[in-house]
Amino acid sequence: MDPAPRPRILVVSGSARQDSNVHEIVRIAAETAASAGAEVEVLRLHELALPVMRHGDTDQDALAPVQAVRRGAAWADGFILVTPEYHGSMSGCLKNWFDFLYAELAGKFAGVLAVTGGGGGDMSITAVKTSFSWCHGFTLPYHAAARGGDFGVDGALSNPGVRDRVERVAHDVVRYAPVLRGAFESARALGRVVAAGVAGTHA
Repeated sequence: MDPAPRPRILVVSGSARQDSNVHEIVRIAAETAASAGAEVEVLRLHELALPVMRHGDTDQDALAPVQAVRRGAAWADGFILVTPEYHGSMSGCLKNWFDFLYAELAGKFAGVLAVTGGGGGDMSITAVKTSFSWCHGFTLPYHAAARGGDFGVDGALSNPGVRDRVERVAHDVVRYAPVLRGAFESARALGRVVAAGVAGTHA
């Protein structure tokens, strides 16, 4: 019997800053997911010249950064989405990433992580989970948030409790993403019948 394929996990770094603490959380999440057996890709939005989405703009659709975002999301079985908390919500660049996507996220699974200036991260985490669910995706009912004081002067995450939660999120995304995607694809194969549930709306 052939071994099951490795889950494909896309870790999205939702910071617009090169010096953000978000990148340390992204590193830990990506390394944990890889150690759990996943094939991992990291998308760093601060490195991608992704324009503000203009709906229906075919010239924009042909741009390399737009195509890269859509191709990466379509490739993934699951996601680890990491955002700073900006004004009580996710970052603008992460919301812009969502705006280019819909069908590429449907039936897939995501874990959400946040970095905040001092709050609990609840607002930004809720915003990310809400956007993902409106794309007909599923999110882990567990998350992690790191504050500025959780990082040492060298930028490394120094709070073992936060690290524990980040690693648990990564393991669960690797564990559940292929299960949910497999169930969704089986339902979608039924066609647009009611018995297919929400997957049938994507048939």
